[in-house]
Amino acid sequence: MKRSIPEKHKKKEGAALLIVIGILMLLVVIISSFMFEVSLETNLISYRKEHFQAEILAKSGIEYARAILDRRSKAKQLEIEELAEDPNGFMKAALFAKRGLQSTTTVQMTNGSFSVTIESAENGRNINLLSKQEWRELFENANIPTTEWDTLVDCLRDWIDENDTHALNGAESDDPFYVERGYPVKNGPLDSVEELLLIKGWRPEYLYGKPADDEGEAIQGIAKLLTVWGDGKVNINSATPDVLLSFSEYEDWELESIFELRKGLDGEAGTLDDGINSLSDVGANPNKFKLKSDFVRVTSVGDSFGKKYRITAIFMLSSRSAQIVFWKESQERK
Repeated sequence: MKRSIPEKHKKKEGAALLIVIGILMLLVVIISSFMFEVSLETNLISYRKEHFQAEILAKSGIEYARAILDRRSKAKQLEIEELAEDPNGFMKAALFAKRGLQSTTTVQMTNGSFSVTIESAENGRNINLLSKQEWRELFENANIPTTEWDTLVDCLRDWIDENDTHALNGAESDDPFYVERGYPVKNGPLDSVEELLLIKGWRPEYLYGKPADDEGEAIQGIAKLLTVWGDGKVNINSATPDVLLSFSEYEDWELESIFELRKGLDGEAGTLDDGINSLSDVGANPNKFKLKSDFVRVTSVGDSFGKKYRITAIFMLSSRSAQIVFWKESQERK
């Protein structure tokens, strides 16, 4: 005869079953959470690893560029033509650096690649050395209101000069503009084009432009025409059309011959004979233009499986070596 289970035992067994199920569910949640954290940590480590590799690749590119620059004095067209190979265009880049020309080199590595661009840092008008008349020409070409010209120039001069004497339309550290912002004038040369925005009167639209609106006509912006590097002379082998047109002696129709001569005798850009060999060939004023640069900008981008890291460095060139005088790095985001 089958014995029946007392009701109170059934309740105990049911409660125990519920506890077991609860514990199992809790374990599932704990294990799932643990696995998620492990997966997240793994992905994070992989992410950091790839970005670290991209950073290392970018720094390798800077050293690669340094080797190119140190080699420039020995680079000759004939030597390159006689080489069976020029791995990654190394000697060609050295030759271009010697002539003040721009070059871009990409090197593949096992964990990614780096791309290095070497160009003159003297492709613009040096902010720290422009005369008042030269500023006026830039302002006029950019369509900056004439009522602002004297204030912009005088405030810039007061920012740069070492004394505390106010120019007629200028501003020194005691001016309410600087007192309100909590910083004094620099009393020294500018270190970047963007530093202009710290100076009284200088507005973003003057540097970067703005379209025409109810407040006035379009402004072209002059940041792309400026630099803080060099002796004030512009490298005519690499200056943009906008920079050349910022000089009163050049018109649109005259630029065509300059850019044709840059291509060399074969008329093809990017070949070994590129570059203007003499300022007299293009009627360039030696007091305003040059063919070789004392400062070059190197941009190195490391790429590790799509993760990118960018470094921009300015090298000061001497007859024997290249020395870094400016450094900026950043992680590129998609």
